[in-house]
Order: sequence, then structure tokens, then C-alpha cells
Amino acid sequence: MLAVMREYCAKLNRAAVTRDTLPGLLREQGLLVTIGAVEHPTAGCVLLFGKDPQTRFPHAVVSATIAGKKRTVFTGNLVSQRLALLDWLDGDDVNPKLKVKRRATHDATTAYPRRALVELLINLLVHRDYECSETASINVQPGQSVIFRNPGGLSDLVAQRVMPDDAGRFRPVPNVSDLRNRALCDVFFGIQAMEREGTGLSDVEELARERGGDSAFTHDAKNGMFIAQILQPIASTGSKSIARDDRPTEEYIFNVLPFASMPEKISIVRLKVPLKNRPADLSLDDVGTFIHHDEELWSFVPLPILTGLLGPIADAAASRDPSFRGIETDPDQRRIISWLLRKHFERHLSRFEAQGLILEEGRKKNRRAYFMGRDGKPRKLIYDTPRRKAVPREVVKQRAEGARTWFENEGFGYEVTQLDGVWAVRIKPFYMFTGRDAKRPLPAFARASRATRRIKLDRNKNVEDDLTFWGRFLSESRSTINIGQDHVDDLILEGQFLTIEVAEHGLLRDSDEGENRMPA
Repeated sequence: MLAVMREYCAKLNRAAVTRDTLPGLLREQGLLVTIGAVEHPTAGCVLLFGKDPQTRFPHAVVSATIAGKKRTVFTGNLVSQRLALLDWLDGDDVNPKLKVKRRATHDATTAYPRRALVELLINLLVHRDYECSETASINVQPGQSVIFRNPGGLSDLVAQRVMPDDAGRFRPVPNVSDLRNRALCDVFFGIQAMEREGTGLSDVEELARERGGDSAFTHDAKNGMFIAQILQPIASTGSKSIARDDRPTEEYIFNVLPFASMPEKISIVRLKVPLKNRPADLSLDDVGTFIHHDEELWSFVPLPILTGLLGPIADAAASRDPSFRGIETDPDQRRIISWLLRKHFERHLSRFEAQGLILEEGRKKNRRAYFMGRDGKPRKLIYDTPRRKAVPREVVKQRAEGARTWFENEGFGYEVTQLDGVWAVRIKPFYMFTGRDAKRPLPAFARASRATRRIKLDRNKNVEDDLTFWGRFLSESRSTINIGQDHVDDLILEGQFLTIEVAEHGLLRDSDEGENRMPA
């Protein structure tokens, strides 16, 4: 909730929300109401941010099928459903690559414009009638179309403007919209997942036709259902022009997990005595994650809580809690912040030791984590992706037998960094080569020769699969990663690697069709 509403405020140029001001913002947006003397989240709040909204709204899911089979039911809140469904719609079995004919050449492109699928997905999530007990659905008809079924149908206001025929079919009219779920629409608009002008269906129609396909929209008033269908280009001997005014784009994945939310302040407690000389009965177990530097203790734990926990060794008068943004401008202090963030991340990694992930010992720089084998044997993990369930991955592989046995262990290097002013954790997958116990690294010279041979096998697809796995593993398949630990609830990483879409040069409107494409 905090991560999304911070993005909401940033996109709308509002003051940054904190955990203290979050309740007020939720009240303003109609997501929190007072009944008697108790505040309650509204239905929209539960749908947007609930940990398990299906306990209250079991029908608030999206059922997706391919050719009526391979059913996947997307659960969770709407924020997580959106992310998972976007990934699913990008899959080759949903939106495959095609060669669409032009007048003299052909283009390799996807069956459906990605923007059109996004428009129909957002329409499905924010405009459906959540009082209806039916579930929303998406059905892919391979080689033909994708059908979105939205419970609730059109509102009377929209139906009067678009004038469906006797069969309920209609053509979209620009700037005609009616917000059934205003709170949902407002949040999705604020994070730029949709716009308010009511042009979404018109854009779908235009995008589909420019790609050589088509679209159809139906208002089933009798059954209370809105049906949107987008059709891919039909293979024929005729030509299909797909030239657009927009430039083609490429999608790039950066191997960084950005921070979605960070504390507004840093607590710096001046110690009266060195930490090692603290009273024997003063435990640090409840103090949380901290850095001990120059007789000061740095932490994201709020200052009143921290000084209270440290009690007699804290000099409250000399302690302070400057703003994060103010202190990060100093290079020396920024290094301490980076150190503190890394320590939080490493505490998060320690949670995965039961699954075999361990931190490499004895490294003060270029820190790394890797999987160890299971009792000196290979290790296999099972994880889910938005496209497939129960995907097996052998993260520790045995590469020889007998006395010469050695293992190839998957791992990653990590560091806290800033990318264009945004704090993030950079992840760099690598392979650790271990001996017969599948845990202890081989000597450096032996690892170097094996790494040289292994890297020859890596291709872009392998690297992308590696990042997908690590993103799903570290986030435990959630949309965010809370690494705040004790007393810190607003230190949150994005659960997916940073992805940007960059336009390519060439193939502009009225340009020469034979013009070379220059990658971004």
C-alpha cells in the first residue's frame, strides 16, 4: 500500500506520503472510513491492497485460459493481479511473434499490440462490477483472438452514448466513460496504469486495425456482461499494412530491484559508552538492524523507539534523526546509508538459508550469495511464474562422479547502488563451483577455468530466465519485498527488475520502407 501510494503521489506531484500520513491520504481517497469510533478499509481498499482479498471477495479473481485449457486463476489484490497478468499476456503462447505482410516487405511483430492488451486488461480490473458473483475471464483462441469477459456490462450512461445494436454490439466512442469504481480508477490513474479521457476502447480499435487485425465489443445487458474481443491479422494472400506513426520499441531489463519505499528519516544515536561495554542485561535482540560507526548507531528504527531500547547507553540529547534526502548528499554519509541498506538486504537473504541459499564467507567487497547442495547432493527448487506453475530448476548441479566430483551452484553478486538518483539493489547472477560437499568453493584457479567454459553457454534468453527466477525467488512471488525487519515497515523493494521501453530510430511515418532499423 505504501509503495503504490508513494508512486501515486510522485506521479501527481503531491507531497511524498509517509507511514504517518498514509491514513490521512487513504481517508481522502475514500479508501478508509470511520464506522462508530473504528476505522475500516473500504471494499475498494481491500481489493487494491488486501493480502488475501479473496477471503472477503472470493469472486474477485481473473480466470485465464488458452484454447479453453491451461487454466490459470489469478488471485491476490488488484495491484498484484495487474503485474501477474501483464506478464502472462506477454507470453509467446498468448501473444506470439508473427510475420505480417506489408506492400513490399513484411514485419516481424506480435500478434496483438501490447498497448491494446494492456488497455483491455485495465478495463477488466477497474471497471468490472465487484458486486456480481461471477469471475472475470480472459480466453485466448490461438491464431484468432483474445476475449475479455467483464462482469457487470456497460453502465446505462455509457450504453446510451454508444447505442449497441440488437445483438449488443457497438463501436467505441472517444471520451465516453463512466467510473463504476471511482476509488480503483483514481489509484490506477495516479500510478499511470490508465487515463481518464475514456479513449481506451477507441485506442484498442485503432491499434488492432493498424496491426492488420480488428476488434469487437459487446454489451450483454441480459447477462450483465461486457465482452471485448481483439483479433490478430488473418493469414491471406493480401497485404496488411501495419505502419504506425509511433516508432517501434524495445524492452530492456536492468538487473536492479529499485526501492519502492524508503524511510523519511535516519536515526543516529550517540552512545555514552562503546557498544561492547554496554550493561550485561542490555540485549540488542530487539534493536533491529543497525550500523555501529564512530560511537554512533545508525538505523531506520524511529529515534524515540531506538533511544528507548538502548536506554542507559543512549545520549538522547546528542542523538538526531535527519532527513534521508538531506543526509545522502554527503559522500561519506551516503556510504553508511548504503552499508545499512545492504545489511537489511542481507538479513532478508538469511531467511532463505532453509532453502539452501548462503552468503559467501570472507568477502568484504563484491559480496555474493549462492545455493549449497542438499547433503552433498544436487538441489532442485520448484517455483511459479505467471505463465507456468511448479517450474523445476536445478540450482545445484553435479558435474562429475567419484573422487573428482564437483558441483555447479547458482548464485548472485549484490550491491546497493543508485541509478539516476534511485536507490536499488543490483543483482548479478553467477556460478559458484564447489567441491564434493557441494558447499565449499573450489580453489580460485579451478573456479576461473570452469567459469570461462560455462559463460560460453549463456545467451540473452538464459540471462533473462535467470533474472526472472531470482526476482520470483527473492520476492517469494510477491509484488514487493519488505526488508525493513524490526520496527521498520516502509523499507520496501520492488519485486520485479526494472524494465524500460525505449523507442528505436527508423521506420517513422512517411520514411523509406527499406530504411534500416537502428536499435535503441
